[in-house]
Amino acid sequence: MNIQEKKIKPAQPLTDQERNLLAKVDVRKEELISLLQEMVKIDSVNVAEDVYAERNEVFLFTEKFMKKSGFKTQLVKAPFPGGKKDQFYYNLIATLEGKNPGKSLQFNGHLDTVAYNPENWNPDTPPLGAVVKDGKMYGRGSGDMKGGIAAMMMAMKILKDSKIDLKGKLQLWCTPDEETHGAYGAGYMVTHYPELVKTNATIISEGRSQAPLVTPIMTAGEKGPHWLKFTFYGAAGHGSFPKKKSNALNKAVRFMFHAERHLHIPRRRLPENTISLFRSFLTRYSLTDLIKLLSKKNPPSNPYEKDRRTYRSMHETTFSFDKIRAGEKVNIVPDRCELEVDFRVQPGVSAQQLFDAIADFCAWLGYKVELPEGFENKQKKNPGFENEPVDVEISIITLGEGFFVDKDSEFGQVLAKSFEAVFETAPVYTLSSGFSDASNMYAGGMQDVFIVGPQGQNAHNANESVDINSLIEAVKLYLLTAYRYLS
Repeated sequence: MNIQEKKIKPAQPLTDQERNLLAKVDVRKEELISLLQEMVKIDSVNVAEDVYAERNEVFLFTEKFMKKSGFKTQLVKAPFPGGKKDQFYYNLIATLEGKNPGKSLQFNGHLDTVAYNPENWNPDTPPLGAVVKDGKMYGRGSGDMKGGIAAMMMAMKILKDSKIDLKGKLQLWCTPDEETHGAYGAGYMVTHYPELVKTNATIISEGRSQAPLVTPIMTAGEKGPHWLKFTFYGAAGHGSFPKKKSNALNKAVRFMFHAERHLHIPRRRLPENTISLFRSFLTRYSLTDLIKLLSKKNPPSNPYEKDRRTYRSMHETTFSFDKIRAGEKVNIVPDRCELEVDFRVQPGVSAQQLFDAIADFCAWLGYKVELPEGFENKQKKNPGFENEPVDVEISIITLGEGFFVDKDSEFGQVLAKSFEAVFETAPVYTLSSGFSDASNMYAGGMQDVFIVGPQGQNAHNANESVDINSLIEAVKLYLLTAYRYLS
């Protein structure tokens, strides 16, 4: 099915000087590919927030490249709590100061990656191989998100080598732990070193693909990650005498079974929703072509995959039961069960409102709940639970509020017009179901944080890749945006 996206006349077409500047990106294609290959070959897996995994090598490589390219660099250490003196995570700041005062623009990305199992990858595209094949580069982190960082590094290098007089400051900020919500990266820096990272505007080069679009999407905001651990308590006993009500595992199963229908989390009417997303698709395709693209069904690569990702999941609060632990022995009734749940909450819904909904749901189940310190527990107003033991205790793994960007801000308009000029198509905005370092930035008071990056496939999965052509176009977008905003 060969259906092309609509082309438009940009609101701010490229000037001759801008065309010459962007042409330098194509000349440096092989240099860009080589840079990304070196980065992908460096293992920088993020195991878990509470498990130290040294990833200094990729930061030292990136810092060396930026320093050699003529940028002022700074490595900031975020100590790992409870660890040894040599256990820390780097944040990298690389800066280009203009000759004249002006605004500040920041490029941002994370250098950590999720874990991988080499046995699940194709033999000819191993996770640390950085193999280029059929217009793609394969490897863990190629798309999420060393590809985006490499594109930003190359854009900065080309801009500096072009000796263009800038006003203000352009800088790169690389973080170490976005995959576990940034306690040592974005969260740490906005709290301890805000003067280093608070700029007028920030672009995060996280690649976000959105079928059926071919060109990148712009992230208009994110849902808030609320990762919670539920510890259910019960009474132990011999497995030959089942305990349907006091078996802690049974309590967790009952909680999961009824949550879909009876856990009522507040909803918000969002400026970006499924209807607005569909309308924006019509700026890229005719209605007839769009219907053809949306009706096309590709067979799942995994035969166990029975679910299809829906557009509604991006805009509504969701929860996923992702980890459970219970029992000591096959013939012992478990008196404790731990369940970890990934809530993704709409912008505008607070953590307190989520806990209120959970407290109401637990009351409906007949469970006495204990909430984390600092949150009001609605059940304490219910006299029926006064003398009952706690059935379920909730603890926080991570909390992050959702947010929306102001698409019509001064920088938002610069970025949108630069997008039109590079891709000759209208930008499409959507709410992201996942999180990025932007949530910590907004929580720290930063504004004008936009997310747009090169297209890729299989993030967090085997055979992850990034499209080479999209990588090159991303360099052009970052280069043109920086030039227009700071020159």
